[in-house]
Amino acid sequence: MPSRLLTTAVFLVFAAVPVRAQWQVIEPGGETVCSDGSPYRFFVHPGDPARLLVEFEGGGACWSAETCAVEIYTRRITTDPERARRLGQLVGIYDRANPENPFRDWTHVYVPYCTGDLHWGNRARSYPSAGAPTTIQHKGAVNAAAALRWTSDNVPAPERVTVTGCSAGGYGAILWAPALIARYSGASVVHLSDSAAGIVPPGFLSTVLDSWDVSGAWPKDIPALALEALDPAGLTMANLYSGIAGHYPLATFSQWNALEDATQVFFYGLTRGEMAPAADWSQQMLASIAAIRGHNANFASYIAPGWSHCIVNSSAFYTTTVNGVRVSDWVARLGASRPPASVP
Repeated sequence: MPSRLLTTAVFLVFAAVPVRAQWQVIEPGGETVCSDGSPYRFFVHPGDPARLLVEFEGGGACWSAETCAVEIYTRRITTDPERARRLGQLVGIYDRANPENPFRDWTHVYVPYCTGDLHWGNRARSYPSAGAPTTIQHKGAVNAAAALRWTSDNVPAPERVTVTGCSAGGYGAILWAPALIARYSGASVVHLSDSAAGIVPPGFLSTVLDSWDVSGAWPKDIPALALEALDPAGLTMANLYSGIAGHYPLATFSQWNALEDATQVFFYGLTRGEMAPAADWSQQMLASIAAIRGHNANFASYIAPGWSHCIVNSSAFYTTTVNGVRVSDWVARLGASRPPASVP
């Protein structure tokens, strides 16, 4: 057979063999839904059942008629990690071929985001608009709970658990960490919120607590964070991180932030109703981190220079270095020492 015909025949044989999917699609149904009413789904990459990575996706947020009307949050699921894998687009913690990936052989549950509520809400909220009111399905807590139920049923006894997420997913990671700690009480648990410092004006969190109805996702077993006893007007994200970390001293909690994160600065400006100087956000972010670290020996932080937003889903996960410590190495060591090391 001529070589060109042989090559063609071999190609046709392989083309006829379906490529086996590595990422599984889970469609939980029930009350799960995206903000625009479209169906919800999440993704799982099977791996070592003794090591579980739960990741919450980011994608903006909205809390008013003005913010929910513009393109600053994800309205439906467009993520497809299996397609991205086949196209060679998976980097950061998704690159399972990279021997430096601390999660390369873990079971990975990827919880997409499409509700504008930081994975916290359980409310269909109607916002006024120029025409008919716009109804947003702030059902992030419903969707997250469905993903965690599946995880509990299908990964019943991991020895190590990491819960993470970037941007809006970082807030999902911290709020849902208690549920994972409670479910996997015998496991070593590490939390990492990536680019989710939560710097907002005083009183802003009371706005979103009301808009989204976070009661279903809020940790109910932490007295310092009991909703009925909290003053929402004085609540800060530092309070939330500190309250959860303080209640679970055997788990490790952490944040990664860039010093002048452009996306976090942008959203800080939105919550203020005016543009915010990066230096203002940076100063408050550092103060918030210092406050959390000051109250919790099991909390660590990594502050990188620059304006970047999100590190876990970036190739920079393996190249960003501060004081001689790469981010990937720092993440791999989280939970291995007491107290965990901060950078710088």
